[in-house]
Amino acid sequence: MDMVNSLIMMIVFFIGVLLLLSLQPKTTMMTLGMKMRRAKSAQESLAEFIKTKKNRWGIKQYYIFSEENVRSLGHRFVGRFDSAILHWEDSPVLDAIIEYKFPVKHIPKIARPEDVFQSGLYALALLESGVSCSSAKLVTIYCPQEIAMSCLDRKSTRDCWRCGSASVKVTRFKPKSVLKKLQRLDEVWYNGRVPNPTQEPHNCRVCPYSNGRCNYSLI
Repeated sequence: MDMVNSLIMMIVFFIGVLLLLSLQPKTTMMTLGMKMRRAKSAQESLAEFIKTKKNRWGIKQYYIFSEENVRSLGHRFVGRFDSAILHWEDSPVLDAIIEYKFPVKHIPKIARPEDVFQSGLYALALLESGVSCSSAKLVTIYCPQEIAMSCLDRKSTRDCWRCGSASVKVTRFKPKSVLKKLQRLDEVWYNGRVPNPTQEPHNCRVCPYSNGRCNYSLI
């Protein structure tokens, strides 16, 4: 199953590269697309990349890290991102956090807030570890489950990389926005604040505690 998931993410990653490169009017997205295309698969772990000195790494050489754990000591959370692109300048620099989502039916027109927040948490943990995130982007690539699975059934993935069914959403990483949302969650998790019931039934449907264990569910 892990191999299947990795293959799906590889397919969607290349779809995302092509879609980003096709966005000609937006220079920032073109730049990000070029970084994704030039990125080399890192041989070392993310922790080793961050701790080593910059003369070990090529200047302006972008590296892609996949399925790495990140930890926030300040806010006491641990996460595992799908992919991240970094390079070295005077310090390690985060270019993008890339998350792959496989909706069952509809592709969202804009990035879902919970998906952006998830990526933002990963970037925040990297920021705390000494990585520069001043120009970091949060990239969410949505690809329908049915399309992604059908790609695995074909003998060649070349056509899958040209697939137009995926949608790429790019958001700028804003630490203050992430911290504001995280502070509200910390009040519930650690300080005993009673949460406000959500007004969005969708939030309850995707929540793992919506099966009767949560007293604040609308459904």
